[in-house]
Parts: sequence; C-alpha cells; structure tokens
Amino acid sequence: MSISYEQVFESVNLAVTSLTYRWKTYCELFDSGAENLAVLNESGASVFALFQRLLLDDTILALSRLTDPSLSGKEKKNASFRYLLKYADTKVDPKIITEACDILNSLDKRVANARIHRMKALAHSDLRHAVKDEVLPSIKYDDLEESMQMCRDIMLKMGTSKMYCVSHNTIVPFGKGPSELLSRLRNARGYSGNAD
Repeated sequence: MSISYEQVFESVNLAVTSLTYRWKTYCELFDSGAENLAVLNESGASVFALFQRLLLDDTILALSRLTDPSLSGKEKKNASFRYLLKYADTKVDPKIITEACDILNSLDKRVANARIHRMKALAHSDLRHAVKDEVLPSIKYDDLEESMQMCRDIMLKMGTSKMYCVSHNTIVPFGKGPSELLSRLRNARGYSGNAD
C-alpha cells in the first residue's frame, strides 16, 4: 500500500494536536494555581495524583514517538517528525526542511531525558532502575513546555510549505473540560471566587 505525503503529514499532525490537547488539560488542572490544586487534593487526591502521573507518562511517550527515527526494526516506518521530513524531501522546499530539521535538533535536546524515561521506565522496566540502583535524569517542566511549542512549530512550518491549514488550538471535543470540572469541584467544596 502506498502512503502519500499528505497521509504522513496528517498522522503526525494528529499526534501533535492530541498531545497539545492532553498537555493543555494537564496545565489547566495541575499548573493553574494553588487553589485549584487544593480543590483537586480535597476532592480526590489519589485519583488526581494518578491522573497527573498518567498525563505525564502519556506526554513522555508521545514526545518520544514524535522524535523517533524514521524507521525502526526491519524497515518499519514510524509516524514521526523524522519520517515526515525524510518523506518531504522531494515535496517541500529544501530551505523549509532545513529549518524544520533545526527545530527538531533543538527538540531532541529538550526531550533527551524524557526518552530515557520512556526506554527505562515506561516502555520497558529496566532492572537497575526498578531496584533503585540507577536514578533516571529529571525531566524539567520547562523542557516539556518548550517541547510542545517546538512540535507545533515543526508542523506549522511543514504545513505552511504545502498550504495546509494547521492549528493547534485545542477544543474540548465532548462534554465539559478541565475548567468546568474545577468550577464544579470548587462549588462543591465551598470555595468562593475564581482560581489563582
């Protein structure tokens, strides 16, 4: 089956859009002020702690997949930035590809520790880490935040090159979002006013 450049672009763009939505959810819940954290902790500390951990793990996995090599295993193609840029070779202005590659090189530095976590703690259970003989490098919040922007920048650059409509403004697809949840929890817990 032949896969078009457009299909590769759309699959990588969907991964970035999904990651953006999940990261926005994380930020709205867990990085939106002390009052919101207090409401979450009082309403279900263990549940929200688990959800926070799952969102972080998911972010690490998504960033790692997006920065994977173009091929893995026996010539298995990855829906990653590298495959997108490789596939774009004859379809996009070389200057744009070079600029996107420069962003990807910077992104690689930002996600280096996240990729170690993916390989040693999330995708595999490295024994030295599991028995606490090896401590994994920390993942900085700023690195995750910058990584999100770099992912969007790559897609915007590649999308503009082919006149695709690329937008990573996230819209809650079904039901209510994090701000509604926080509002209802604040009301239920008797908090007054707005969040920090």
